Amino acid sequence: MSVADEPITLLSRANAASDGFLNSDETFNRLLSHAFTTKLQWTNQARLIKRLTTNEPVCSYDLIKTPEREQHIIFSELPTTVYEQRKVYAFKSFLDNLPKRVSVLELLEKNHTLGIDSGTSYKELEPILKKYKDQVASISSEDTSSQLPNLLIHNRIDMIIDYEINIQETFSDEQLKKIGSRAIAEYPEYVNGYFACSKTSQGSKVIQALNHLMKTPAIYNYLRQQPQHSYSADTSSKIMLDHKQMFVIPPKISKINRQDK
Repeated sequence: MSVADEPITLLSRANAASDGFLNSDETFNRLLSHAFTTKLQWTNQARLIKRLTTNEPVCSYDLIKTPEREQHIIFSELPTTVYEQRKVYAFKSFLDNLPKRVSVLELLEKNHTLGIDSGTSYKELEPILKKYKDQVASISSEDTSSQLPNLLIHNRIDMIIDYEINIQETFSDEQLKKIGSRAIAEYPEYVNGYFACSKTSQGSKVIQALNHLMKTPAIYNYLRQQPQHSYSADTSSKIMLDHKQMFVIPPKISKINRQDK
């Protein structure tokens, strides 16, 4: 990669220091710094998405790709992360007698209330959430990852859609004993996160560089091992099997010519 003169801002979530994003910050910043002038900047999810749709030279990672977002944002060819899907979380008493996979549509049809993060995409659920908007509480704050679980634990909502890591980091051990989860029938089991940049000349250069880097052996092996670091052996095995076309067949590109600043 050749050195680019214009600086690029790498955006991360506001609670990066506590939820594991910090390691990704450092990893991508280190990768890009060999060819770009980079700086890290923390923000919340809603502002992150908004800035990626502007003419500002910014990028981020682990972003869900949707047709709507692709109209305004450039995404990497390969996922940078494979992680577990969001689930429905509620008090165990609420989940009693429900199957292991529940339909959000059916739960809302029964007049239950739901909490979501207004700054993120729920993909397959978007039409459902729009139809039942009067039963949906959309939370937008500097720390949505803790706001949603707190909304649930204080009985202000019947259920929330969230990631396990947010639940684990927000609730105490005693609170966790009262909370259960169910997989969402409308979702696939896992979701991919992609590197993303604004549709600017600098953003295009970064994506081109990342697409090349992600097909080199060093980065390929790094991405391939990430589920093993993030999940249990059983879960990481399922993720690797589910994405065998991406993680098992090694890329043909064997090296990259790099020019340090």
